[in-house]
Amino acid sequence: MHVFSSDITPIIAVTVAFGIIVTASNHLAKIFQKIKLPLITGFIIIGILTGPYLLKMLPGDLTRLEFINDISLAFIALASGSEMFLKEIRDKIKDISIMTAAQFIIIFSVSFILIYLSSDYIPFLKGTNQNIKISVALLTAVIFTASSPASAIAVINELRAKGRFTKIALGVTIVKDVFVIMFFSGIFAVTEVIVSGNDFNAQAVISVFIGLILSVLFGFLYGKIFELNFKIPKNEYLEITIILLLGWSMFYLSDVTTDILGKFSVHPIHLEALLIGIIAGFYVTNNTEYREHFEKILHRFGHYVYAAFFTLIGATLSIDLLLKYWLVAFLLFGIRIAAIIFASVTGSIILKETKKEIVSSWTPYITQAGVSLGLITLVSARFLGFGAEFEAILITVIIINQFIGPPLLKFALLKVGDAHIKSKEHETDFHKDVFILGIGGKAVMLARTLKREGYAVQIITDKPNVDTSACKVKVNLVEEINSKILSDLNFASADSVVIFRTEDVAFEISELIYEHFGTPNIIVVLETHTDILRFQEIGVTVVAPTAALIALLEHYVRSPQATSILLGMQEARETEDIEVLADDIHARALRDLQFPVGILILSVTRNGEIILPKGYTRLRKHDIVTVVGSQEQIDLVRTKLQF
Repeated sequence: MHVFSSDITPIIAVTVAFGIIVTASNHLAKIFQKIKLPLITGFIIIGILTGPYLLKMLPGDLTRLEFINDISLAFIALASGSEMFLKEIRDKIKDISIMTAAQFIIIFSVSFILIYLSSDYIPFLKGTNQNIKISVALLTAVIFTASSPASAIAVINELRAKGRFTKIALGVTIVKDVFVIMFFSGIFAVTEVIVSGNDFNAQAVISVFIGLILSVLFGFLYGKIFELNFKIPKNEYLEITIILLLGWSMFYLSDVTTDILGKFSVHPIHLEALLIGIIAGFYVTNNTEYREHFEKILHRFGHYVYAAFFTLIGATLSIDLLLKYWLVAFLLFGIRIAAIIFASVTGSIILKETKKEIVSSWTPYITQAGVSLGLITLVSARFLGFGAEFEAILITVIIINQFIGPPLLKFALLKVGDAHIKSKEHETDFHKDVFILGIGGKAVMLARTLKREGYAVQIITDKPNVDTSACKVKVNLVEEINSKILSDLNFASADSVVIFRTEDVAFEISELIYEHFGTPNIIVVLETHTDILRFQEIGVTVVAPTAALIALLEHYVRSPQATSILLGMQEARETEDIEVLADDIHARALRDLQFPVGILILSVTRNGEIILPKGYTRLRKHDIVTVVGSQEQIDLVRTKLQF
């Protein structure tokens, strides 16, 4: 450990310099996201640029920053352990176990055999002894079994994917990450014995097992320490500081314990810090009441830890080695893909999945990220004979995986039918069509009011024996509400939908509309609610009458005139949203458009973001312009913007 060096000044200097670079990296990496590149790739590239090989903003010797690696790796292990929430995967545990076993056994075996057989074609392994070749093949094969739960979750959330295929894929990536770290700890200890040239005898095996058992026990101990820590209320910044310090102490404990136990054994007994961290995270998630709090803290600060870790990885990478071994990286990438396809197809056939699922079964397991990179840095630091070459090649493989994995998973989720993306919105026409789902006093009153304002309004209800004589709008009585019935009612023409149903039923209908019709404006009226967030995630506006009334009264107190205008209670003053459809309006500034005298432009909404308009604000096609004026003036503005 380099933190306790007697010469502390250089450590402080390089840490401050690195902190400035990480702060910049945290912002600059977002540019890579805008051009559809993974955030991790952005961090690594910025690390390469600012490192000692190009811009030389950091010194050539970065061993003084080793403590950042330790803290980050412990954080990654804690996060991996926290993802394995047993209650979440319990209903699919059999299927997940079968697929995980297939992945582990086949990917590891196939990768090990192919890498070992290809070792003479890998330049840095040419001429080395069999022990080195076997060790590199073993370590690479373990790392190849790892996948990235975070990358899979990001794609699944983006596509709102759900279904058997999605649940098994996500469960396997999470469970596999935990077992990869556990398995790596054992293989790592074994390869240390092999590389050192010592005989791998019964005593060596016992030393490995003692190290693993002690690591698991310390993992539970740390889990208990985290639980005791969470019982004391504190500021979240102090909370993450304690978590990071405890994480760093896992590596310090590992080093100290290894030195002490080494005095009593011929073969070294290693405590594996990553294994301690993953067991601690697993314990907090499954055995304490602080799971949500723990996950919230990890999620809140994880981005900063990853920025530091991946930027440091980039800074330590040798450009010369990257350029020298890029062909080897593609060879290993091909080996890994072949192993994953073989393992996934085998597991899917055992699970008797559909043909579509079998064909796509390998796509969720390509992407690699934090855990894989963490294991690579451990190998690089411990095995100085081949560590630098090993790191350069495998990080290149991971970058390739980052590019290839997410698009393939998206394609697979769409193909198997688990994706639930929004249907393409139709263009708004002059006569606004409104569908009201549900019937009752409020629904009928709203329908009548909208009809008086010139809207084409229809009510849809599956409630039998309803007296519709007093409605004065078209009422469609249906047996049930599904996509076919709504299509028959020309629901695709709807500009707005208002739903008066109970929460769960309203959410089912909202999802149906979101996925099949893409209606731009969905409003749900709920007297009581338990989970508004799920509605907001698909762009649904939830109106709770009681809360809305309080908010309305508050606005009347704060701004009575503006509230009266917005509610249409001032004579001859209306408020309306108008979509820009006219080609000749696109890219023109508001000040260059001749609007009727007395019209007021309140806002311009573009891609869901509200813009406060100025004279120089340029309109784009499909912008939503909110205007206030008389109905006659609004009609003139609509004509100008849409025709």
